Amino acid sequence: MIWRMLYFSDLQQLSVHEQMLVFAGAYLDSAEVLCNNLYSDKERANYAHGAVVMSLAFHSLELFFKGCILRSFPAEQFNGKAGHDLDALSKRFFRLYPKKEFQFEVPFRYETSGIIEKMAPTNELAELLAYIEEHRRKAPEDKRHRYPISGNGKAWEGAFGFEPNSFLVTLRELQQVYACIRSLLYEG
Repeated sequence: MIWRMLYFSDLQQLSVHEQMLVFAGAYLDSAEVLCNNLYSDKERANYAHGAVVMSLAFHSLELFFKGCILRSFPAEQFNGKAGHDLDALSKRFFRLYPKKEFQFEVPFRYETSGIIEKMAPTNELAELLAYIEEHRRKAPEDKRHRYPISGNGKAWEGAFGFEPNSFLVTLRELQQVYACIRSLLYEG
């Protein structure tokens, strides 16, 4: 067997924002490989592996947004829960890069579309939005895919599932988004 050492020092020669983008790509590549395996090997596929795919993809997006933000603001700090909040990170990204070419559908984002607002009376809508927020607090997306139980040792509340074929499409779309945005970041 031939050993081939991969060195972190090679990555450290890059700027911090570029390191984030390289890691984002690596997490996304890993999610795609595992997701493809789940799609191909139906006998070994299970929710735990699907949760890992989602965790890898989630973390990839987090690092991608941070890398892009750091490209424009190298001193930006990502402290506390906000540093793992895709809603907050994506909003910051879209404010920094408002051009149409930078816009894309972000997986894992919680948005209440105008459809919900039109369907529910105001009092029911308020209850629904409060329920959604309470669920997000009890089962945070970034933790739910990493752990089989919550921090207090209880099962996550809700019904969760994973479908490899459709998520593979999402991952491949993200690959294209990353490539497009990276080229836009460096073209000027």
